[in-house]
Amino acid sequence: MESKDKSKWRMTTRPASRGGIRASLAFLCLLAFSASGICDVVINEIELSAPHNETVWVELYNAGDDPVDLTGWTVQIEDGAWKGIIPLQGIIDPLGFKVAKGKDAWATTGNGTVYLYDALGENMDRVYPQSDQSHSHFAYGRIPDGRRRGTSADFAFLRASIGMSNGREVQK
Repeated sequence: MESKDKSKWRMTTRPASRGGIRASLAFLCLLAFSASGICDVVINEIELSAPHNETVWVELYNAGDDPVDLTGWTVQIEDGAWKGIIPLQGIIDPLGFKVAKGKDAWATTGNGTVYLYDALGENMDRVYPQSDQSHSHFAYGRIPDGRRRGTSADFAFLRASIGMSNGREVQK
């Protein structure tokens, strides 16, 4: 039979340290700031076959209402067995653009799939395989900026507009 005498029960608590609470709050604030716009940053335009042997580049666009810290994020370009990784840093403002440039020595065939990874290594966006062997001032870009349906139809072959709008912004 169960005893109803609870006088033997003892509950002990330890006050939380202020440093632990502050660290937890700082982490939660950072997480909230970072997560608020994570899905709003997309690959907006890619140049895999730049004219005059210039370097490849990938333009990002923040379609969200909040700035996003790109520290630790990466852009990855895969062209057959070749893979190039561009580390990112800095802040991308709401409705802003950020251009990630590859290395001068990179020699792609003008084909490739482009990925955007966050600081935790999660895939945030992907551009399906594109082919650009023209070595021209044309690139693949989203029309309107930020369009994201998850198909290759999100992109059109258009006059490159590195770091600027491709024409129209997504209507919210």
